[in-house]
Amino acid sequence: MPNYDKIQVIAYGSVTSTPTQVLPDDAVNAYAEDAEIRANVFSVAAEWTREQFAGQLGGADTLKIFMAPEFYFRYGGPSDPPDDLLDSYPNGEIRLVNVIEDVMRRRLGGPEYADWLFVPGTMFWHKTAEQPNTSHPIYFNTAALFRGGPAGQLSPQARADNANPGKIPTVGTTSTNQKQLMSGIDYSLRPEDQGRARWDAALNPMFEPALGSWDWWRWHIFSVQDMDGPGGDPLVFGLEVCLEHIHEMARPSTGLGVLRTLCTPGQGFWDRPPEVNVHLLTACGMPLQPQRGIAATIGGYVARCDGMRPMTHTCWPAANFERVIDIDAGSGMRITAPVCNGPAAKVLPDQLQIGWRDGVTAPPHDPPDAVSVWNPVAL
Repeated sequence: MPNYDKIQVIAYGSVTSTPTQVLPDDAVNAYAEDAEIRANVFSVAAEWTREQFAGQLGGADTLKIFMAPEFYFRYGGPSDPPDDLLDSYPNGEIRLVNVIEDVMRRRLGGPEYADWLFVPGTMFWHKTAEQPNTSHPIYFNTAALFRGGPAGQLSPQARADNANPGKIPTVGTTSTNQKQLMSGIDYSLRPEDQGRARWDAALNPMFEPALGSWDWWRWHIFSVQDMDGPGGDPLVFGLEVCLEHIHEMARPSTGLGVLRTLCTPGQGFWDRPPEVNVHLLTACGMPLQPQRGIAATIGGYVARCDGMRPMTHTCWPAANFERVIDIDAGSGMRITAPVCNGPAAKVLPDQLQIGWRDGVTAPPHDPPDAVSVWNPVAL
């Protein structure tokens, strides 16, 4: 069972605030092909990073985390009718797992990736109106995480803990979780589309109970099989999507983000409140929020990768990697310090730009897709 002494964050920057077409103009409603192209590009971008930054990447004692932004999987068209389903995939609960297992893990499941953890952003998808109890599409935005290297089996103890609501669950190979409440960016930046927010699954009577259940809450914090820290204890991860960083739907509300709420004494069914070592935020327009959002413990880390197109020339990818150095005793606010040894950024080659077709990036990305790599730091 490997113990990791260091952590290294790699941010994969791709503009996701507007959908990008990756299919030929005559490939109408080719949802599976669209998702597979994005999964392949993600995988090859990780391979390219491993080769291009070989001298900077840590060894077997370093956990590498490769993150993409929210909406990395968002259907880019063409679709018929053009705006009917707001650039979303049908049946994403199946499609997302399929592209992870059939595409990404096939490329990233070799032993050379055994010390990697991948966060491929989120998939925006819908259940169609023809399905029971709906008169219009119901929208979901689902985050995913999977480990690289050969798949392992959960230990009997991990399986028992996963069935115990008071324990931190353990991910074997792959995990998904639904963003609880979506925001305007989930639908589009156009004012005329904002009325569709009422079609959010979290507000639908059929899905609201599941998206407010303890099992949904609990799986935002987890360990990963065989990913332990320097002392041999499992590393504890937390994963949020954008608005979850500052807003939850607890009753009564805490006024905090999802992870901060989960780490608050007296919330939920924990045997004891968890201490998060690594807080991961995949987003599209959400900066880090020390007052309400960051949940890592002292000495822990928070990493963010954001797909919002920057309004001005700024550092790209839009990402943070910071260490929690103190916690305000009264408010719980995290005091953080940026990890200073990095990042080093490189623009991905044309063939790895989302939307690259027949030698042309369509539409052109500004800024272009790129990766940032921080040097390893001690856990």
